[in-house]
Amino acid sequence: MNYIQHFIAIVTIAFACGSATSALAQIETQKSDTEWPGYNGGYDATRFSALAQINKENVASLQEVARFKIPETLSFQSGPVVIADTMFVTTLVNTYAVDARNGQQRWARHHDLKDPGPGRLGRGVAYADGRVFRGLTDGHLVALDAKTGEVIWDVVGADSKAGEFYTSVPVLWEGRVFIGNAGSDYGAIGHVRAFEANTGRRLWNFDTIPSTGDAAKTWPDDPARVKAGGGTYSSYALDTEAGLLYSPVGNPGPDFVRDYRPGDNLYTSSVVVLDARTGELKGYQQLVKNDFHDWDVAASPILFTSKAGRKMVAAAGKNGYVYGLSPDLHEVFFKTPVTRIENVDAPLTAEGTRFLPGTQGGTNWYGPSYSPPLNALFVPTIDWGTTIKLAGPESLKHEPPKPFIGSANGFGEQDPQRFGHITAVDADSGKVIWTYDTDTPMVAAVTPTASGLLFTADTKGNFIALDAASGTVLLKKALGDPVGGGVVTYMLGGVQYVAVAGGMKNPIVLTDSGPAWVAIFSLPGRPKP
Repeated sequence: MNYIQHFIAIVTIAFACGSATSALAQIETQKSDTEWPGYNGGYDATRFSALAQINKENVASLQEVARFKIPETLSFQSGPVVIADTMFVTTLVNTYAVDARNGQQRWARHHDLKDPGPGRLGRGVAYADGRVFRGLTDGHLVALDAKTGEVIWDVVGADSKAGEFYTSVPVLWEGRVFIGNAGSDYGAIGHVRAFEANTGRRLWNFDTIPSTGDAAKTWPDDPARVKAGGGTYSSYALDTEAGLLYSPVGNPGPDFVRDYRPGDNLYTSSVVVLDARTGELKGYQQLVKNDFHDWDVAASPILFTSKAGRKMVAAAGKNGYVYGLSPDLHEVFFKTPVTRIENVDAPLTAEGTRFLPGTQGGTNWYGPSYSPPLNALFVPTIDWGTTIKLAGPESLKHEPPKPFIGSANGFGEQDPQRFGHITAVDADSGKVIWTYDTDTPMVAAVTPTASGLLFTADTKGNFIALDAASGTVLLKKALGDPVGGGVVTYMLGGVQYVAVAGGMKNPIVLTDSGPAWVAIFSLPGRPKP
């Protein structure tokens, strides 16, 4: 269900029953008109904001009113979460609470990692009932007091010594914390798990690489060949009416040696839907069978009802396509290319094979967004070729958390030129409406608003506002460092703000940066924060 419809339905029912308090409790972690309560906004993960104070006529006058400077240099990809007047962001080893108007730090919690995995970042928090929850790269899952940062509980949810680690952002619902581990490139197997929000006790587990049943037969039945992959590393979507959790699933391992693991390799490079109460698999759609290009489905799928009245799921993978799917994931309504696709069927060789999209995608950790007024999907992509050279069989040593990928040149030699796009796609037909082209990868979040704007940022450090109907640039403002994090909007005290999480030093995407930061914007003439 669309989050706006969900909000209206809950409030109407609650007031009819005389229980406004109950209604507010039910939407506490759902998207409201004043907050940005989750990594991708609401449970539907569409990133749509109903705010309209900032519009096409005044957006060019946006001014930076505050900047929270983080004393860390890293690949900052955090998605800010705003609850009341507090913003929460994360790095590899710290969680920060900040005044969402003036960028002043309220508290910081340092996490002393024990045997951390190879992940070098943290993408954000989930919030519920006065607590924030996050995963860490040592496999710990923690709950913090949202007002003080004090640790409420700390449990081991993933095994870092087996190559498992957390970079994804949890989702909270009905007292459950949902999160999955990364580690597809390091010999790990992915698991999506639910934990009790009050205690951290594990409630259920779903293995993205099954050991039994028909899906297990899509892998070699050979004890000498290790099954690996299927990690998750961004976030999730949840249908609150049906009680269904939608998860992206990453690549199989070893990444580039398809002959090592003949078969479809379920459920890697897929979208899966699980019963959120039990973890039972309800459906899947594999976007890439026997993936040998490192084409994870990295970004969360999104849930929406289209203009035609059809309930849908949209997903975009690193393979360069956006998909319109049925809620049970059985039917593909459309499959639309959103970046260049070249030489993808050629076998990889020791001499080197170039292909597009490269190992960075396609669409990476931030996926499609959706505007109900325009019935349009907006898909950020990387357009950047990669050349992979296969290594010999001696390289295939399963020694987690060491890389288990099978190439002689890591994640490949990237083309000297790189590009990026945002593609607007009709959500019913899959037809391309417009494309915004740029000379840099687009990996930051893309956020549409009710006023017809589309906020995003790029890896050259530009904050961008587009006309969502046409792709016309309405604002382009240099911020100083590459941006690969969240771009969110919220309203406090009658003022609409836009916050951009920037400062991404990333050796794979080849961006350099100073310390991380969050820049906060509003219109001129508004009350000073």
